[in-house]
Amino acid sequence: MSVPVWPSDLPQRVLVDGFSAGVADGRIRQKMDAGPPKVRRRTSAAVRPVRARVRLDRDGVARLNRFWADDTAGGVLPFWFPDSLLDGLPLLTGEGVPLLTDGGEPLLITSWWLVQFSEDGIAIDAPSRVAFSASFGLDILP
Repeated sequence: MSVPVWPSDLPQRVLVDGFSAGVADGRIRQKMDAGPPKVRRRTSAAVRPVRARVRLDRDGVARLNRFWADDTAGGVLPFWFPDSLLDGLPLLTGEGVPLLTDGGEPLLITSWWLVQFSEDGIAIDAPSRVAFSASFGLDILP
């Protein structure tokens, strides 16, 4: 069975408003009777949390619901999602100058995250009758 890919007919970029990316936190904290908590590393293979939001029309809402229900089996299966931090950015030299093809076009980074929907699932907001926004959490898998 192949790993599903975020559908090309859904937005490939998340909105800046509503986006946040955390760090992989593999720590375990134990509260003490007195003093600071005891902290130790639980695992080096922790997930990185991401909060994302995309704008959709009615068809996009239906497509997202189908992706959730069918392709990820109700949000359970992992899938490939465009890296919201790097995908589509130009590749730069050490001096910050974009690398170009022979035709003068910038070379762009292609980067994907292997993710699962977080426990929050998907929330759809409807600011108008024709415009929607979907918010969801993703866990970037190690």
